[in-house]
Amino acid sequence: MSDRSRRVETDVNVYRLRLAALPDGIVVFGWDYPGSTLLRVRIVRAAAADSDAVGTAAAGAAAPGSERDAPDPESPAGGAWRVVYDGDTGSFRDRDVQAGEAWRYAVFARDGDGPWVLWRDEVVSLP
Repeated sequence: MSDRSRRVETDVNVYRLRLAALPDGIVVFGWDYPGSTLLRVRIVRAAAADSDAVGTAAAGAAAPGSERDAPDPESPAGGAWRVVYDGDTGSFRDRDVQAGEAWRYAVFARDGDGPWVLWRDEVVSLP
């Protein structure tokens, strides 16, 4: 039996996110956050060449330090953006990419049914 008085609510804005492109054509993501409630994480991907032409940012979801718009995590626009992960496991390996190309990823998280918060919007070049 758990003691709910010791439960620490998770702040969706406090997290650690790591991502890396591996030489074998895989992009690896890992994340964690303080708190005892689970966050739902959604990762969307597009070919970097196609990503700026499609999708508009969800309200308040502009990428930190970026002028481009992040895709809408609820319904990535156009055929270029795809949801590649949706869950709460803490890691993901995207094996459905081609080596030698650049891919743009946007990583979002939310607590329950709260608003999506953009964690990162980044272009990853695979060796």
